[in-house]
Amino acid sequence: MLNTLPEIYQTHAWIRPMTVAFLPQAMTPALKLATDAVLNWLRDNGSTVQETPDNATELLMTTGLFGQKVERNDALMFHAKRRYPMLHRPPLITFVDIAEDDYQKWLKHFAELALLPPETVQTMDVAAYPGLGPEGLEVLALQARRGGPEVALGRFLQTQLISLRVLALRTSHDRPHKVVNFDLAGAHPTLQAENLETLGRELGLRLLAATCAREAENHKYLTDSFSKKQWDLLSTPDAMIQAGQTFAAYGFFTVPIQVKKLFGYRGLSNALSSQYSEGCYGIFDPDIPGLITTATGSAKLVDKRSITRHDQAIVVGIKPERDGAVVLPLEGNEDLCPSIEAMEMMGICKAAGTHSRLNSRGETVEVSNVRCILHGHLGIADYDPAFVESVRLDAPYYQQLVSCGTDALANGTCAAFSRSASLQDLKDSRLVIFLEQPGHGIMVIEKWDPQSPEKAPFETLRAYLEAGHIKVSMDVPQSEIKWIETHQAGTRRMEKAN
Repeated sequence: MLNTLPEIYQTHAWIRPMTVAFLPQAMTPALKLATDAVLNWLRDNGSTVQETPDNATELLMTTGLFGQKVERNDALMFHAKRRYPMLHRPPLITFVDIAEDDYQKWLKHFAELALLPPETVQTMDVAAYPGLGPEGLEVLALQARRGGPEVALGRFLQTQLISLRVLALRTSHDRPHKVVNFDLAGAHPTLQAENLETLGRELGLRLLAATCAREAENHKYLTDSFSKKQWDLLSTPDAMIQAGQTFAAYGFFTVPIQVKKLFGYRGLSNALSSQYSEGCYGIFDPDIPGLITTATGSAKLVDKRSITRHDQAIVVGIKPERDGAVVLPLEGNEDLCPSIEAMEMMGICKAAGTHSRLNSRGETVEVSNVRCILHGHLGIADYDPAFVESVRLDAPYYQQLVSCGTDALANGTCAAFSRSASLQDLKDSRLVIFLEQPGHGIMVIEKWDPQSPEKAPFETLRAYLEAGHIKVSMDVPQSEIKWIETHQAGTRRMEKAN
């Protein structure tokens, strides 16, 4: 079983064997070598591999060829549940064969596309991009500018194959060369693929980790609502509005991805949200007490750069099952859903420790040591360790990545921040703490400033960014992160090792 694997198989404690249905829709020599390697490893380590899915199926695996678009009526993401039939919709992952020369050609193309002005992109012929909607090229250009050409290529493959999780098998002479793992959040870690035994093990572990991670959006809504009168008296919602505008200028937020533009049609059903909004943020408010967060950008269009008071939700706890947050509904906006990272952010607040503080009514309340949280799909270039603390995930998270909005990433993130020396000690002079989540982005925490208890939320982080105490980068790490100490003008800096 998986928990008896040797040390070189180091992995998450919570992964387990599962039931996988393999439904190939195309086959090449390289695809056969790669899928056989993965399926054999899964079987050897306790998983069940099916030819026909049923209600026990936990993952669907299929195959495709680059340049050959999957038609909507044939897409397993939309129709597998009905076609077989099943009572649930298992996640889908698609292996696609793309020649290494083609991969490099398209990377070069998207790098060039990123340099073109939007008005030029709008005039380009989308027919050269099989599977892309009429306005999809605008989205790919935006992704290429923000995340780089590989992120744009991943979006193109996801659209062409109608699959949010794609394993791009970069092939040479009919054999696997490398494999890139694309997901909805923009992750694109790369594995060497020449050694088939190693490939089977590494991909097998990554598939199990990604699939065993449960969604953490099954929120519990309390019966009583937070009154509109109380809400209107709070200053925190206005601080949230200002935060979106401030941090958009530093690259934390961009235009939400409208999936209908990528695919070119509406009615994507429950298989896929109508848009994908990057990032989130929240402020702990002693007057509730609880965490005010941005609303999710997948249920409604929420542009994190310009939210309103109607785009914010209140989170006051975590369910015992750890599959969602406890939400305090807002009067008149009771159905508003908090950010997909709501449980994760509240978990950080709980892991950070607490202290007593007076609220605006003069009442002594227990509040988190976390003042506010900022999450964006970018990375950290360097930082000054005199002002900023960095924390790390447990080792398996850097090899077997898990996505946002899952219990696995939430629990790992909370454990990382629970180890923060600064968060556990308010007297520690480092007021900003961050975590880089490989394949996803960063969580940045600002704690309460004991020297300036009335300081506005996010003011310390804004000042640190302006002073250069912490510098962001559009490059999101995809694997292990290492820092090296440097000395500049008599001060210490921590920079990323290449």
